Amino acid sequence: MSGKRFTSGFVIAAAIGLAACAPAAGTTATATSQPPIAQPCAWPTQLSVQTANRGAPDSGATYWLQPIVAGAGTRIVLDGDYPDARYISLATYTPDGSAFDGSSIADYRIAPEPGSVNPWQRAARPGGRFRVTIGSGQGNTIAMPPGTTVEHPGYLLYRVYLPASPVPLPAITVEQGLTARELPACRDHDAPPPKPIRTTTPTTTPGSTPTPPQLAFYKPGGTFDNGLPNVDTAYVLAYLVRPAASDVVVVRAKAPAAAPGNHPTPWPAAGEDMRYWSMCVVQGTGMIPTVVNTLPGGQTDYGCRADDATARDATGDYTYVIGAESQRAAIERVPNVTFLPFATDQTSRLYLLLLRNTLVSKGFPNSTQNVTQTDDPAAASAAMGPYYPQASVCPLATLAACL
Repeated sequence: MSGKRFTSGFVIAAAIGLAACAPAAGTTATATSQPPIAQPCAWPTQLSVQTANRGAPDSGATYWLQPIVAGAGTRIVLDGDYPDARYISLATYTPDGSAFDGSSIADYRIAPEPGSVNPWQRAARPGGRFRVTIGSGQGNTIAMPPGTTVEHPGYLLYRVYLPASPVPLPAITVEQGLTARELPACRDHDAPPPKPIRTTTPTTTPGSTPTPPQLAFYKPGGTFDNGLPNVDTAYVLAYLVRPAASDVVVVRAKAPAAAPGNHPTPWPAAGEDMRYWSMCVVQGTGMIPTVVNTLPGGQTDYGCRADDATARDATGDYTYVIGAESQRAAIERVPNVTFLPFATDQTSRLYLLLLRNTLVSKGFPNSTQNVTQTDDPAAASAAMGPYYPQASVCPLATLAACL
């Protein structure tokens, strides 16, 4: 694979058709005397590994997408309930899917409405109320994306990681001058997801930096995270060619500390390095889908393991062993090991391993966010220290001896 460069894209940003969803039953949407908006209803598109498996989605995350158009003096007001989840954020993006200054707000920064409590600010049950304004305003505000048109809207994205219960979606009110209109709830959330901006297949670019050796984790260049990026998240990845059927892939490192479970907890918190991290196995072709295997009995095995689904040994190190579903029982007999699957469909021998770090503590110096040099495993290793994943191929028959 030497000499090739992955121009993979975390890409879910292009225009959605205006008629992609319909208002809830009993409501109508007329075009007269209304502020400009790219959809007649609220939150037309839900994105997840189950609904739009492209761009290496984390199986613990769900995204709701709202195309938006900003006319002169437009404000968009979001009124919602804090959900019962590990992490949430709201972010806006330009028509090409780019983030910009002031375009994102994470859960712990969202001030509550009077009489409510933000459970990421102090311990409380979820369900308190919040208001976030897109555009000018006081309190919780995020910036309105510039350059939007009905043909090329900007985007509002609501991210939710590890929800414990169904997520209540914020109401959306569009204000322009003295006119205010609350969008009716979409009847469903299955409007076609945006098309990718760039191809995600490995390509050869004259004069480009050679791809690092397989199984060597590195920070990807800008083309990887182009399209609705999460400013709270950074990645390192490694690629691999699936080994012989008798072999498995072993990935080891020290585990960062994160609050377990799928409920809100106050942030920042002493002893927690980051809010969330995960390791995912992604097929390195087409739209780089996360591995999704249908198992006997109707169960599904997703190719991601969140932090609290990852075993640690007595020293706080994790070990992932990546193999076929048929190898799972033998792998899981080894103590302190977490199994991750290759795809059962055998459509690709090329895979990516993806380590996410989300909302990192300012006092933690070894995160993926601290890797500033791209395409360089040595730089990633130096920045991450003992938290840098070391990967190798091992015969399954001698797995215990490889650990």
